[in-house]
Amino acid sequence: MTAKEELIAIISTAGSFNDPSSRSRFQEVLLSYLQDECKDPSQDPLVKVGTTMYGAKLPSSTPPPSSSAPPAIISFEFMTAFMKDVFLSYGVPEKEATICADVLIESDKRGIDSHGIGRLKPIYCDRIDKGILHPYKPIDILKETDTTAMVDGNLGLGLYIGPHCMNIAIEKAKKHGVGFVVAKNSTHYGIAGYYATMASDAGCIGFTGTNARPSIAPTFGVEPMLGTNPLCFGIPSDDDFPFVIDCATSVNQRGKIERYAREGKETPKGCVIDN
Repeated sequence: MTAKEELIAIISTAGSFNDPSSRSRFQEVLLSYLQDECKDPSQDPLVKVGTTMYGAKLPSSTPPPSSSAPPAIISFEFMTAFMKDVFLSYGVPEKEATICADVLIESDKRGIDSHGIGRLKPIYCDRIDKGILHPYKPIDILKETDTTAMVDGNLGLGLYIGPHCMNIAIEKAKKHGVGFVVAKNSTHYGIAGYYATMASDAGCIGFTGTNARPSIAPTFGVEPMLGTNPLCFGIPSDDDFPFVIDCATSVNQRGKIERYAREGKETPKGCVIDN
């Protein structure tokens, strides 16, 4: 096995970036990789992963990964598997980890990079680490009728709570013509379009929305008073794809602003108020 192959194997192991022995081994193999196989450390994705996820230290003679280097090209399949492994390492069960990774990768596939893998650490991993949300809690149905249901997500990951609720709504709509499900104690659930598309793919008209903490200033205001409160509709069509409109009260997504900050870029004029 080459050093490159071993580094990829370590990365592909669930929870390896949190395992001291794996982190130590990654450091050892990375040094060998830098010496014998790596052509340009400043643009190598394995070097970037090593320094950011595994805390690997580079020899003083090695140029650090360049922030201006062209983006690494990584397949959706690899990204999906990576995100699933991260969720598994936090104790998310297999089924739910698969769903969570699918919701996030669907955002990246649609070009909505504000809600995809870029949010894995700041929204989900960091909030689990801080105890703000749980990696897994069973979903309880509190009230239910033929056409409605109220569930308690128990502060689990919204990425699996959302699909669970939409599946209940679709099942009720198929039986009774309409289905409404509301959830309390849920958390950030990714792109709303994922759930409306679930309904439209099942032959239903889908509607989904969520509340959000105050982060939007009213027109001519400077203090955050309104939530983004996303709303989304999905309607089946005779075309190759459904009609889906996913909108919010903000002119830009928080995740996109975070990306500007990571990349050291200025935000477009008019999308952020610095008070």
